[in-house]
Amino acid sequence: MDEPVRRCGAVAALLLAATIAAGPAAGQGESKGLPDTGNAARDAPAKDSGPAATDAPRNVPSLELSQSQRDAVYQSISNRHAKKDTAPVGFRAAIGVHVPDSIKLEPLPKAIVELVPKTVDYQYAFVANQVLIVEPRSRTVVEVIH
Repeated sequence: MDEPVRRCGAVAALLLAATIAAGPAAGQGESKGLPDTGNAARDAPAKDSGPAATDAPRNVPSLELSQSQRDAVYQSISNRHAKKDTAPVGFRAAIGVHVPDSIKLEPLPKAIVELVPKTVDYQYAFVANQVLIVEPRSRTVVEVIH
C-alpha cells in the first residue's frame, strides 16, 4: 500500500507544479470578462494609445468634496427643486460626461460657494434627483451627488 500512496502523491505534485507553471502564462492572454488582478505596470496602456470607451476621464478636475460638503450641497440644491427633473433619453450622469444643452445649468448658491470656495467657477444641474456639478465652459460633469 505504500507504493500507491507515493504514486498518488507524485501525481498530485506534478499536477500542482504544472498548474503553478501554467498560471502566469495563462494570465498573459486576453481576459474573458473576469476581473484582472495582475500587475498594474504591465496592464497600463501604452503612452501613444488612445483612451478606450470605458476609460475614466483623465482631464476632469476633482473637487475632492468631503461627505459633509456633499451632503450640504445636496440638501441646499434639492430643497430648491420641488420638481424632480428627469434625465434626457440616453443621458447617464457620471464624472467626465458632457451635459447636453437641453439640461439647464445654474450658478451654485452663494451659501455653497462660501462653504466650498473651490466651487466658485462651477455651475450645477439637478437631474433625476442628482446634483451634477459642472464645468460650464465644456459642460463636463465634475461631481455627481445623490
